[in-house]
Amino acid sequence: MLAVCLSVLDEQSDKDLFLAFFDRYEKKLYHVALSILQDPALAEDAAQEAFLRVARHFKTFKKIFKKSCQEIGPWAVTIVKNVSIDILRKRGRETAFPEEWDPPAPTGTEEETSYARLVELIRSMPETYRQVLEMKFVLEMKDKEIGRALGLSADAVSQRISRGRKLLIEKLREEGYDYGSKE
Repeated sequence: MLAVCLSVLDEQSDKDLFLAFFDRYEKKLYHVALSILQDPALAEDAAQEAFLRVARHFKTFKKIFKKSCQEIGPWAVTIVKNVSIDILRKRGRETAFPEEWDPPAPTGTEEETSYARLVELIRSMPETYRQVLEMKFVLEMKDKEIGRALGLSADAVSQRISRGRKLLIEKLREEGYDYGSKE
């Protein structure tokens, strides 16, 4: 990874300055990423991406900070935080139930069929609503937890759940399920 970063830099003085920066902040950036991601492999990826971004824009950093690697540190910490948050967001969007997932169902044949159909309907919904409904009603997560996982505010999560429920109720009614007169 260090070789890739150094290959981006043209001048030897930039490479020397970057090496000093890397030696000084390697552990710090990794620990910041680890505190956000809670996964050593992902934290390493985030730190590497942050160093690569600094290397790509090193001339700009060098002009701003007058050739002192100590002054680049706070910017690098901000970069690694942003990279870590981006990784969390991507993982949140990618998290889905596997197709072979067999949801726990209530006992009784009519209830089993209804529950299985309900899970099918949730899976067939647009991604925006499917994710929050699965997390809320199948995984029984709280709105704040869902928001953290998907990178959304609690209000946005609440609104998606509300809209998703309405869409789900419409689908159930179309299939002949009587949800009742209340929504």
